[in-house]
Amino acid sequence: MPRISPVIFALTLGLLLLRPATADEASAHYHQGLALKRQGDISAAIAEMKLAIAARGDYAAAWFTLGNLYRGQGDFAEALAAYQRCVALQPASADARANLGAAYLRLQRVGEAIKELVTAVSLDGENYDAHSNLGLAYRQQGDYPKAIIHLRRATAIKPDEALAWSNLGVALSKSGDKDGAVVALEKAVAIEPKNGQTRFNLAVVYRQMKRSDDAIASYQEAVKLDPRQAGAYYDMGLLYVQDHRYGEALAAFKKYLALGEGDPASLHEAQERVRSLEAAAGKK
Repeated sequence: MPRISPVIFALTLGLLLLRPATADEASAHYHQGLALKRQGDISAAIAEMKLAIAARGDYAAAWFTLGNLYRGQGDFAEALAAYQRCVALQPASADARANLGAAYLRLQRVGEAIKELVTAVSLDGENYDAHSNLGLAYRQQGDYPKAIIHLRRATAIKPDEALAWSNLGVALSKSGDKDGAVVALEKAVAIEPKNGQTRFNLAVVYRQMKRSDDAIASYQEAVKLDPRQAGAYYDMGLLYVQDHRYGEALAAFKKYLALGEGDPASLHEAQERVRSLEAAAGKK
């Protein structure tokens, strides 16, 4: 029997001992990262997930969690890279596909988002995030019939989630179903009453339906919740003029101009309205 070199034996034994130690190390870093995430220390959690991945590059759960951590910080480019690695390791994971699609969507890569989200829905037809984001992606493309299908499915899966109701309301409004839009947006407001954007979206539909009082009330709530909702002041100004409430119209247009946000045509229109209203007030 040939004799094994002591050096070779020591190296072989070291490698055998290293493998489980590396796996244990990866797991330890991963769970420490989860603990730090629960404590709200996101930067430290990210560092631990990176250590887990350094110890074990095929750790799909660590890649997935790393993506979620970056996504929570608003770093969608890094989140995208992490989700891509996770999907490469677990291509049949609907959650990974859904989150990858969401990251593409936030980076305005809508076509790639739809591809991933369609795959996620095919893997898990009950995946709320996949349906909700797919509906939003189709809405952004102007494909309102498809958007409505997936947003309705999302609201059926999680009827107490305001986001899908809000996006459904916008899609229904764009498709011409104003009554349906009001129902969906009012549902979103009931679930999440302090969301200024949803209040604004509801006010827009009320205005389009000639429900001036409801529109003004909703715009007022929107700016209470988010004083930088410039469009709300502009629309209120127009509605106040229609109702011959010229003093309130003047104040609304001035607030709109003070924010300095809006398209050039609307800003010019507001300036002209202010001049006209001030001139009229000066003649009294």
